[in-house]
Amino acid sequence: MSIEEIANNPISIIKNSTISDAIRMLLNTKISRLVVVDNGRHVGIITEKDIGLFLFSENTMQGLDDIPISKIMKPIEFVDKGLNHKDSAKIMIEKGISSLAIGKDEEVKGIITKSDLVTFVAENFSGKKKVVDFMTHDYEFTHTAAPLYKVVRKMLEKKISRIIVKNQNEEAVGIISFRDLFRISIELGSEEDYSGFNLSQNIRRGFLSEEGFGNISLARDVMTKGLITVKFNEDLAVACKILLENNVSGLIVLDGNDGISGIFSKTDIMRALGSI
Repeated sequence: MSIEEIANNPISIIKNSTISDAIRMLLNTKISRLVVVDNGRHVGIITEKDIGLFLFSENTMQGLDDIPISKIMKPIEFVDKGLNHKDSAKIMIEKGISSLAIGKDEEVKGIITKSDLVTFVAENFSGKKKVVDFMTHDYEFTHTAAPLYKVVRKMLEKKISRIIVKNQNEEAVGIISFRDLFRISIELGSEEDYSGFNLSQNIRRGFLSEEGFGNISLARDVMTKGLITVKFNEDLAVACKILLENNVSGLIVLDGNDGISGIFSKTDIMRALGSI
């Protein structure tokens, strides 16, 4: 079975679009990547994580509506349509990417994403492996009362796209992802002023600033409440279905006492597929 059978048509965005345009499109379509088009040619790809890492580390004074996506787009990784699922997963892991394109010469015929391969595992590997065999045991967390600038700073330092939020009793009560931060960027990015801080021009500095928005807002103001979890001894295929049904990229793994023992992500599933 080749990846051509599960490939999807790419969703594209024109090269002269801005980061603001890309964020809105990602939020509206609930996808995590866009293929960049220039005069009918597929010239790059931009992902949710690319935008997140740039958005909260860049110190330019430009607003979101002024920064072109061409500044952060990445090259497209083309593969042959006959490539199998296992080798596709290995390429994604080796190159640290989340999608592959079927085609060549700046013409994308189809896109294969981690989600597509997760679907493949969910449908074909029932009863073969368990979550504990491939989960990531380490995880990062913050607290509900933590200023947002500290949360974002940790996400950047660790190069992670999600962080667990705990309350004062050390109970996990929510999670903050790049998507939560994107939403705040769009909601507040057009404001003339926010407690004396010009967000329309300084939204990135706002998230990281100890004087501005990043210090006024706390983790609990931004987080998505509640956690989507899976037991450590759950079947791998079942865990994949939970990921897909909830349209998330990672699950919180619970141990036998319902304590958090780690994270189970799409990247972990790629490692599993590459080794099964």
